[in-house]
Amino acid sequence: MLPETLILLVVLASLVLYAVLAGADFGAGVWEFTTALQATERERSLLYGAIGPVWEANHVWLIFVLVLMASAFPAAFAAACSALWIPLLLALAGIVFRGVGYAFRSYAAGAVRQQALWGGVFALASTAAPFFLGASAGAIASGSLAVAESGRFEGDFVLGWLSPLSLFSAFFAVGICAYLAAVYLAREAYQASEHDLVARWRQRALSTGLWVGVLSVAGLAMVAMEAKPLWRGLALRGLPFMGCSLAAGIFSLWALWKMRFTAAAVGAPAAVAAVLLGWGAGQYPLIVPPALSVETARAPEAVLRAVLWVALGGMVLTIPSLAYLFYLFKIDRRKRPSHEIPYAGTAASPGLRR
Repeated sequence: MLPETLILLVVLASLVLYAVLAGADFGAGVWEFTTALQATERERSLLYGAIGPVWEANHVWLIFVLVLMASAFPAAFAAACSALWIPLLLALAGIVFRGVGYAFRSYAAGAVRQQALWGGVFALASTAAPFFLGASAGAIASGSLAVAESGRFEGDFVLGWLSPLSLFSAFFAVGICAYLAAVYLAREAYQASEHDLVARWRQRALSTGLWVGVLSVAGLAMVAMEAKPLWRGLALRGLPFMGCSLAAGIFSLWALWKMRFTAAAVGAPAAVAAVLLGWGAGQYPLIVPPALSVETARAPEAVLRAVLWVALGGMVLTIPSLAYLFYLFKIDRRKRPSHEIPYAGTAASPGLRR
């Protein structure tokens, strides 16, 4: 297999991991936003405790994607940054201000107004980040970006990223994050024996999952109308992934209905992963359609081989480290019920609990 293809697989795997891990963390803030910051103290304890010290670590996968694309496919990276600088900048602002709101809230214990202010910043930024990341992905998938074969963006630098598919993808990304968070939080509440919170998050997960399922079907129809090259690619190479996503989504909803939360926490990210894998398979070999393909955007062979070895070495170090971090954190949480776990917003929470 050619090095550029292997690098693309690493990029796609990193996107999947970022979506299912950081997406759930974003979803915690999305629920704060959609409930108008009316969550109870026990809900916030569960919510903030669930993301704990690992929420920033999840951004390592986004860094993987950016570094690999800039090094291995510089023309595609430059074109995407030129065409999508507004949504990407807004997504970055969401990531930064989300951290600011999370941290400052933890030092505002006892100050009700400041807690409300920084809680609002956290919720709004957590919703904005996946919204604009989803819009960026939708703009690329639509194939409507005015990118030349040289990698130069020749469209409108302000509004060129807007399309029906990019706006749909923005809301769809927020819905996915909300669904993942609700599923994971239902499981967290079950493990902490918080029975009233189990019922609340289970209901939210079921209702959100049904809506996301409806949006998935609508999204396929929109791709068929707005992005015909991608639709043809999905019909040729993406059908197995679409089938896996449908099966995993139905399985996660069934598991939620039967209160089998660990199974639901496996099915939900599997459904999301299959969507991203299907997108990658359907769009291949294009990176930034309609002009930039793997062949036209690739770096020289020597650079690709060096990047591949560095990427594989980085994943060998990163994956076990993050897995061990998750393991330690879950062991700590299982020792105490959620109402005894400090979160950002109480005096017992020292900053970000890192």
